[in-house]
Amino acid sequence: MRQTLQRLGATPLLEPAIALALRASCVRESAAFVAREVLRSRTVGAYHARASGLPLLIRHRTPDVVTLGEIFHRPDYDPPPEVAARLDRDEPLQILDLGANIGLFGIFAAGRWPGAHVTAVEPDPANLAVLRRCVLKSGRAGDWVVIAAAAAAADGTVQFFEGGASLSRLDAGGGARVEAIDVLPRLDGIDLLKMDIEGGEWAILDDRRFAQAPPPVTVLEYHPHLCPHSDPRAAVEAVFHRAGQRTHTIFARDDGHGMLWAWRS
Repeated sequence: MRQTLQRLGATPLLEPAIALALRASCVRESAAFVAREVLRSRTVGAYHARASGLPLLIRHRTPDVVTLGEIFHRPDYDPPPEVAARLDRDEPLQILDLGANIGLFGIFAAGRWPGAHVTAVEPDPANLAVLRRCVLKSGRAGDWVVIAAAAAAADGTVQFFEGGASLSRLDAGGGARVEAIDVLPRLDGIDLLKMDIEGGEWAILDDRRFAQAPPPVTVLEYHPHLCPHSDPRAAVEAVFHRAGQRTHTIFARDDGHGMLWAWRS
C-alpha cells in the first residue's frame, strides 16, 4: 500500500493527501489521525506506533506531523547494515538523545532496540511537557530519563528560541535564556548518540573532546544555522573521518542541511 501511495505522490495535486496518508499509516489509529489533520484540530492526539504498538503523542497542525513521517515512515533513523550489526544485540543499548523534542525518536528506539536506556536532553518547555507525558504513557520511566536543558559544550545558560516545536533552536540574536549542560562528558559509555539540535551541534562537534573520543555510533542531523564552516556537509564528515570513523549519508541538501550515520571503523 505504501509503495502505491508513494507512486501516486508523484502527482503534484495529490502530494498533500498522499503525505498525510503516509504519515497516518505510521500509527494504528490512522483514521483518527487523518480526521484531526483534515479538521485542523490543534489537539494533542494519542496514538500507538504501528510497528511496535508503543504509545506516542502528536501535536496536530504542527511540525510534529512531519517529524512522525521522517522517523517512522522514511525512516531516517533506520541504520544501514554495517551500523545495525553493531547495534542489534542482546545487551540493552545506552542512548543519548540530544534534541529529544516530544519523544518520537525515543519511541522509535524503544521499538527498534527493546530494553534500550535513553537519556533525553530537551530545553523547550512546550516540547518537554509532551515528552514527559510520552515517557509516562510508555511505562518506561526507569529506562527513559529526561533532562530539561540545552545540549552544549559547556555548562551555563544560552539564548534559545522557544515554541517552534521541532524548529526550536539556539538564537544568539534573542530569545529566552535556558539552562545549558556540557554533554561531552556524557558521551563516555554510550552506544549511540542521536543529535538533532538545530545548529547547536557545531559547538559540540568542533570541541576537541569530541574528536578525541567520539561515540561508537552517531546519527546526526546537521544544519547551516550557526555553522562556522562554508560547507556544512564537508565539515561534519571531516570531524568523523579525522576520528577514524566511517560515514553514511542519509540525505544532503544544497542549503547545507543534511543527516548521516557515523561509526567506528
